[in-house]
Amino acid sequence: MNQKTDENEERHSNFGIIRILIYQLVATVVLASIIWFFAGKVAGYSSVLGGLICLVPNIFLGTRLMLSNRNARGILRAAYLGELGKVILTTLMFGLVFFKVKPLNALYLFLSFMVVQFAVSIELLNKEK
Repeated sequence: MNQKTDENEERHSNFGIIRILIYQLVATVVLASIIWFFAGKVAGYSSVLGGLICLVPNIFLGTRLMLSNRNARGILRAAYLGELGKVILTTLMFGLVFFKVKPLNALYLFLSFMVVQFAVSIELLNKEK
């Protein structure tokens, strides 16, 4: 392939990662706003925290992937290290929230975490190539 094709593929790949992160941010804000309105303040900020526990580690992973060398070895290395960092960050953030945030509504924390995690599916199921 030529250099122009490689640059276009890299740009398209980076936009996909950025779109996923934007979908997750929007899902966090919208879901937390709805929950805050209908279930109250504690449920609302618990929902925000659940969304952020999902979003922040994905930002780490996405950044690793976007900054990786664009060869197979570089992408694979970035994916492994990014996923390891994502798991560690997620675990640390859950621990920190459960240790430091009182009162906390665990139902809305986990619900928001799961919904925001599934926001990745919007981009993966996107037919536009």
